[in-house]
Amino acid sequence: MTAARDETSSAAPPRRTADLLVAALVTGIGAFLLHGAATMDVPDTAGFLGPRFFPTAVGAFLAGLGVLSAIRTFWRGRTAAEPPRDRVDWKPLGVVGATLLLHLLLLDVLGWIIAGALLFWGVSYALGSRRVLRDLGISFVVAAAVQLGFSAGLGLNLPAGILLGVV
Repeated sequence: MTAARDETSSAAPPRRTADLLVAALVTGIGAFLLHGAATMDVPDTAGFLGPRFFPTAVGAFLAGLGVLSAIRTFWRGRTAAEPPRDRVDWKPLGVVGATLLLHLLLLDVLGWIIAGALLFWGVSYALGSRRVLRDLGISFVVAAAVQLGFSAGLGLNLPAGILLGVV
C-alpha cells in the first residue's frame, strides 16, 4: 500500500508543474495582450469601442483565467487526491492545428470571409460535426458577420483576398 502511495506522490508533481506551466502561459499571453493594448497608437477620435477595447477585454480575461487556473491547481493539490486524467485525442487536435495552419496560409490569398469560413468549418469538423453543407453555410455567415463587425463596427479592414472588388 505504501508503494502505491509513493508512486502517486511521485506522479503528482509533474502534473502539477504542467498545470502551473499552462496557467503561466495563459497569464503571460493575457499580460502580453494587455501590454500591447496599452501601448497601441490610437487616434484621438477613437471611441470607447475603439481598437484597444477587444485586446484589453481578451487580455484581462486570459490573465484572470490563468490566475484562477493556478489557484485551482494549488487548491486541488491540498484538498483531494488528483483525479485520473483522460488521454489526449490527437486526431481532433491535429485537425484543428492543420486547419489553423491552412487558415494562416490562405488568409491573404483567399481573404477573410473564405479563409475564416474554412477555419470555422474545420474546427466544427474536428469537434465531430459531419453535416458538411450546413456547417459550411453557418461558417460563411459567421465569417461574413465577423468581417462586417470589424469593418463597420471598428473601422478595421480584414484581408479581402480574391473578393477584393466585392468586399
